[in-house]
Amino acid sequence: MTRAERLDKAAGRAKAQLETQRKTLAKIQAAQYEEERKALARRRQLVGQMVLDTPLASLDDQTLHGLFQLLAVLVEVPDPVACLASLLSDLADSPGRPVPGCAHRGGGVTAVQ
Repeated sequence: MTRAERLDKAAGRAKAQLETQRKTLAKIQAAQYEEERKALARRRQLVGQMVLDTPLASLDDQTLHGLFQLLAVLVEVPDPVACLASLLSDLADSPGRPVPGCAHRGGGVTAVQ
């Protein structure tokens, strides 16, 4: 057997090993993808159940979407729960202060005529 033939055989073996490794990698990546998909499905179910277990479930989809868009800003805050609690308590502690979109016309009690 000549040197060229030996090199051809070695190249064939290396290619076969490479193909086996590619198939193994593809199987591993598919398993990883499946685990990520399962984890995401569990997370979606958990978050959805948390919404359903609160009065938020009574809100329409558009309102919920808007609330979640606003809450998403809190992700960048070091303690989002404390920050939101502080903001909400500030609103509760200042009666008479109008909140845009939530204020009613002033003038005291409205009489029905």
